[in-house]
Amino acid sequence: MKKLLFLFLTLTIVLSCGGDGFDAEAERDKIFAVHDEVMPKIGEVMNLRREVQKKASELNEEEADDLRDLAKELDEANTLMMVWMREWSEKSAEYMAMKNGAEEQKAYLADEMKKVQEVKEAIDNSIAKAKEALK
Repeated sequence: MKKLLFLFLTLTIVLSCGGDGFDAEAERDKIFAVHDEVMPKIGEVMNLRREVQKKASELNEEEADDLRDLAKELDEANTLMMVWMREWSEKSAEYMAMKNGAEEQKAYLADEMKKVQEVKEAIDNSIAKAKEALK
């Protein structure tokens, strides 16, 4: 009976101290899976930007304006990635070390996932638009 009570108390303590199962390293890995999927596309973004600008130089002013806007969108997608990477490198160590507490760590990682998803969407959408415009 004592062994059963001891086991029960130990299990209760472990479960109550074990937290909610949040794994910051796993969340970071998910964020970087998105980053790693999109980062190789940056070269394509910049190549498409050059092609769009070249085509714009060959068209009348109205058609060229649409392509210039698209080139700007491609450039903004690239900038989003660069800004996200710079901010991650400046801030992530503090949050990964939980210097601000577990709840802030969770919020930070959730926000970073949202940001990197926005970067992915901007890059994928601008690539698709550029390819369509260059047909």
